[in-house]
Amino acid sequence: MYVAGEFAYHGHRVKIYDKSSAALDKVYDVLEEDKKALHEDGLLPQKQFLGQVFCLSHLEETVREAEFIFEAVVENLDLKQDIFERISHCCRPDAIIASNSLQLDINQVNDRTINKQRSLGIRFLFPVYYIPEVEICPAKQTAGEVIEKVRKLIERMGKTLFFRSGHQPLILTEQQREERKRARLDEILNTSGIGTYLDRSIPTLHHVGNESVQKIQTEASAIIPSDLERDCAICMDRLRDCLLSPCHHMVTCHQCGKMLQDRHDACPICRMEIKEVVRVYHT
Repeated sequence: MYVAGEFAYHGHRVKIYDKSSAALDKVYDVLEEDKKALHEDGLLPQKQFLGQVFCLSHLEETVREAEFIFEAVVENLDLKQDIFERISHCCRPDAIIASNSLQLDINQVNDRTINKQRSLGIRFLFPVYYIPEVEICPAKQTAGEVIEKVRKLIERMGKTLFFRSGHQPLILTEQQREERKRARLDEILNTSGIGTYLDRSIPTLHHVGNESVQKIQTEASAIIPSDLERDCAICMDRLRDCLLSPCHHMVTCHQCGKMLQDRHDACPICRMEIKEVVRVYHT
């Protein structure tokens, strides 16, 4: 869920799937704790992420319209192969499917998937919110344009792709993580006009083509309210026109809201039980 939080931090709409309701129920509290800690540390200029995170209990609804899909289940080859295969059959034909694996071979993970040229391994280093390196492991059939599309996405988040050297993943020490955290804080201060320039204790880890965190946050905050908070988080076809009671989140259309209630599902945002779906009429 930390990868989901990182994408929401930068203004992306994120959907999380897990077959375990208990796991989904923890997402809201964990992300709230992350936001509070990031804000207190100065790593999150405002108190909320710019993008929304939705928790869904059906894989098909989660990946149906997604452009980028990141699998992050436990390091079990059979489990990863199964979910990769399922995703590849129900997502868009041009969706990129990535495995956030520490040790497994992506060529084995995607063994049963269709359109293998769009799959690859992408590993975000923890803590994802301020570590700039993102490890990439292309499969044998990964297309060059897929890698390029991923590179642009990652660089827009102030990060830099690097190819894994050998079979061992990069593991940062606690000191290295703290150095990167201080570097990210310096970057935010310097680009926001607060304070004076401070020499970095480590060299900059992203090239001149990357966007600053401050610019990304500013641009995303201007786009999100008008473009992403109006359409239903489930079908993405109809406008949000209902309130889920008792949490009062307006996140789905009335039809999808009733569907969630009928199958005893929870609110996609806070995971509270849906007892009533109240229709809202737009003027």
